[in-house]
Formats: sequence, C-alpha cells, structure tokens
Amino acid sequence: MRDVTPKFRCAVCRRGVLNRAVARCLYCGADLPQEVRLAPELVAQREANLARAEAARARLAQPAPQQAAEGTGIGPLDVIEGIDAAAGLADMIGDGISAIGDLLS
Repeated sequence: MRDVTPKFRCAVCRRGVLNRAVARCLYCGADLPQEVRLAPELVAQREANLARAEAARARLAQPAPQQAAEGTGIGPLDVIEGIDAAAGLADMIGDGISAIGDLLS
C-alpha cells in the first residue's frame, strides 16, 4: 500500500490536517495558520451545498402526496424537484471527490 503524505501539517504536532474547514487541529487542538484553513467563502459555500442536499433528501423521504382520482401520476413539479435533488446530490459527490483529492495531493 502506498503511503500518502499530507499537503498540510499542524505546526505544533506535525500531523496531517484532517479538516481545513475548522480553525483547530483535530489531533492536538492547536490553532491552524490562516494559510492552511479554507477561505470562509468556500466553507460557507460547502455548508450551503450540504443544506440544499439535506433539504432535498428530506423532501424525498416524505411520503408522496395522494394523487387526485383523475390525476395522471407524476406532475411537472415532481420532475423539477427530482432534478433539483439530483443536482444537489451531484454537488455533494463532487465536493467529496474534491476533498479526497485535496487529501491525496
């Protein structure tokens, strides 16, 4: 198995930084230098993406409303909500892949 060397290290304990979105080392609790941390805008963007994905997941987990007797089944709003949920899931997967790439680079 190949050893992976972290791109960023804690200045105090010299261990690899696990999460650049937090201000402290997750091993020793020391403050991380500003250049190691993610920009606040990027952290906010990730949190907004996560909130959208959670909302989409919650919508999908709700039971489907009863269709009218003469209803045709799936309506246009159902399709739009499905596309929105899929886009949120794709964003979340992309963020996860980016995070793994950051750890490996």
